[in-house]
Amino acid sequence: MWRESLGLRLPVQTVARGAWLRDPWLYTALALAPTAWLLPAPGVSMALWRLGLLALAEEVVFRGLLQEWLRGRTVFLRSWGPLTLANLVASACFAAAHLLAQPPLWAAAVFFPSLIFGWIWDRHGRILPCVLVHFSYNLCFFHRF
Repeated sequence: MWRESLGLRLPVQTVARGAWLRDPWLYTALALAPTAWLLPAPGVSMALWRLGLLALAEEVVFRGLLQEWLRGRTVFLRSWGPLTLANLVASACFAAAHLLAQPPLWAAAVFFPSLIFGWIWDRHGRILPCVLVHFSYNLCFFHRF
């Protein structure tokens, strides 16, 4: 079914299968979110629903569609440690897409969190953990507590 190919499952199914909930590396990725406070403030604050919607849309496009499509191609299966070529290419596209709305250095800076989102996708193959980590990074970047 198309939802499974995108890593989308009903929350009950996701939690029932929830191996990703017990993954200490996922919590490490979440713990890195406050490093966004080291970057200059963007000068704009977004509504929480918008941050969540953006994280969902970006993860569906760049992880569920692009990275998964790349993983289906033999040449993109190469890896260096935990990083796959599919993740590197999807992250480069993710950073390039941010050039539409952000200055070049900020757009380039999203490459590194994107590698984490892509690594989570490679590790778990589910959108929800990617969206949760992405949302937490956006939240820390756009809302300085």
